[in-house]
Amino acid sequence: MKHQEVSVDYWTMLKTMFTYGALAALCWIMLRLFHTVFTLPRRLRSQQESIQNTLKDLQGRYPDLNLTEEDLVEAEKEFEEFAMECEAKAGSSTENSNQKYNIPEIVEPTEETEETKKDN
Repeated sequence: MKHQEVSVDYWTMLKTMFTYGALAALCWIMLRLFHTVFTLPRRLRSQQESIQNTLKDLQGRYPDLNLTEEDLVEAEKEFEEFAMECEAKAGSSTENSNQKYNIPEIVEPTEETEETKKDN
C-alpha cells in the first residue's frame, strides 16, 4: 500500500455546512407554515364562536343594551363634565371648611423670613 496524503478543503466544507444549514432553516419555516395553514382556521373559528357566545350571554343578561359608538362618545363627555363638577365641589368644600373653622393656611417660609430671623 502506498502512502496517501489527505488534504482538507475548508472552502468546500464551509459552503456545504452553510448550504445544509440554510436547507434546515427553510424546512423548519416550511413546517411552521404548514402547521399554521392547518391550525389557524380552527383557532379563528373557535375564537369567533367564543365571541359570539359572549355576545349572546351579554344579550341574555342585558336585553335592553344597545350601545353605539355615538353613545360611548356622549358617555365619555358626560363623565368628563361630572369629573370637573366633582373637582369644583371638592375645591370649594375645602375653601369653605377652612373659612368655617378658621383654620390657618400653612405657608412655606421664604428666604427673606430666614434672613430676618438671623438679623434678630
